[in-house]
Amino acid sequence: MINFNDYKVTELSPRLTARVTRLDGSIEEGTKDPYGLPWILEEGVAEYDRTLYTLVGAKAGDPHWPIGRHSGHHGAHTEAGKGHIDLWDYLPEDMKGLWEYPVDTFFGEASVFNFKELKPIETEPENYAVVSSGKEGEKVIRGQALQPEHFERVKEGDILIIASPFRGMEQPWLPVHTCKFLALEKKIKLLAVQYPGIMWESAHQDEEPHNCPTHRHLLGNNVPIAYPLVNIESLTSERCIYFGVPLNVEKMDATWVRALAFEEK
Repeated sequence: MINFNDYKVTELSPRLTARVTRLDGSIEEGTKDPYGLPWILEEGVAEYDRTLYTLVGAKAGDPHWPIGRHSGHHGAHTEAGKGHIDLWDYLPEDMKGLWEYPVDTFFGEASVFNFKELKPIETEPENYAVVSSGKEGEKVIRGQALQPEHFERVKEGDILIIASPFRGMEQPWLPVHTCKFLALEKKIKLLAVQYPGIMWESAHQDEEPHNCPTHRHLLGNNVPIAYPLVNIESLTSERCIYFGVPLNVEKMDATWVRALAFEEK
């Protein structure tokens, strides 16, 4: 049996404070996730026993969150391909939904990378995940592309956990050839990303099939992605046990997750 006293546990999911509308109409403000998405709740009461509950989401037209409902993509979550990127062309026919993976996809041995030595470099504006306009011949400071050689010590079937201390346009990023390498050659079973820290997606507006290579080549090849995570920088081991099991709800393209890392003491 596993002795958890032999492990240090690190919380990888950012803590959110929900914005709650109480029964009396008063509002308690909350916080937002690293992408600026809120967690919205509305208090209710079960009339048969007068217990309280909270509904996820707000009434449509709420000035803080007009759409009302919110998805499984708020806060730390795990997502898969089916039900999420189905509108795209040029995807494999065997792309799975999150509910179709064996549960051990979401926990197990993980290879940990904190790219603190991968400092930003001077380069052309187009040599980055997010292309910004600039003068012809202008040089800019941008994060470096993560290359296959950076991941040599990853074992086949590993969960891959990545982070860096850099922010904004200085974050390292994942180019298309590295996404293919991780999915098809290293055969990682899940990608867990600290954000901010890694600019893990790019080419959002490019024409298919050149758009969103991380979604396309990882989710498309049945490698789920967990993000936006925190505290990966605090891990001290090159390997750990990752645990981040999503909700067991069929047809949800993404569900919230509380991710943990277990390091041997």
